Amino acid sequence: MTVHPPKFSVLGDSISTFQGYCPVGAEHYAPDTGAATGVYTVEDTWWMQVIRAQGGVYLSNQSISGNTISPAGTMGGFSQKRLRGLSVEGEGPDHILLYAGLNDANFGIPLDVFAREYQALLGNLLALYPQVQIHCGTLLLGAIAGTTNSMACFVQRLVPYNEAIRAAVQATGCHLVDLAATGARYTALDAFHPTGEGMRQLAQLWLGAMDGEGEKK
Repeated sequence: MTVHPPKFSVLGDSISTFQGYCPVGAEHYAPDTGAATGVYTVEDTWWMQVIRAQGGVYLSNQSISGNTISPAGTMGGFSQKRLRGLSVEGEGPDHILLYAGLNDANFGIPLDVFAREYQALLGNLLALYPQVQIHCGTLLLGAIAGTTNSMACFVQRLVPYNEAIRAAVQATGCHLVDLAATGARYTALDAFHPTGEGMRQLAQLWLGAMDGEGEKK
């Protein structure tokens, strides 16, 4: 019996984009900006590093820069058409890496709205892909190179949003990847967008959380 490697799709915001892999015009990272970001190829992204380390194959990426979980935000919400784009030619993912919500906190989306929409998103994904494993990352903030505690107030702002993610995961039986529980910060260009080194750090945090207690339902 032939065992095929697991198929991974990705859903998120600018941190999870790369030109040629996410919707056209939605990317933050691209080959021609590699000299500035340190992210030269898709292999440098946190999500491709996670997929490779898990022995998986890439299927689709529906991440969009500026995306919010809530439809009230700029580039907000996750339409059914976009969620269906996580499959390719009728082939659905075995795993979905979901990392989104920083923009909701940044744009001041009310917590109750965020909580409701995050749980609704998980429900919609499970309705489309009943057998999929959805890995939901809690939210981390990066730190500009050379600093250790930049934007500490924003880190505090993320706390209730992360509690909402944990509650939605618990309610839907998805998988929690509790990055926030580590208290880590990754190296970032502007406290949000990882550098090449930050991508490596974020990938390792994802892999550690996926292997640990935080990955349990």
